[in-house]
Amino acid sequence: MATIELDHTVCIVSGMCASVAPSLFRVADDSSEIIVLQPTVPDDLLDEAVNAEVCCPVEAIRVVTG
Repeated sequence: MATIELDHTVCIVSGMCASVAPSLFRVADDSSEIIVLQPTVPDDLLDEAVNAEVCCPVEAIRVVTG
């Protein structure tokens, strides 16, 4: 199973991750941060997690497998 690591010091809260993987990420109500909804990624959402990692404009997301 994979896990998501989000570097909040790099994140610019673009919301791309929440757009491409809404089951895994959301923007906080006050738009101040990205919230990881499922830090441990279910197998059926792995493609979404990787897509979010690739789409992040500042490379703040890392999907760790294994």
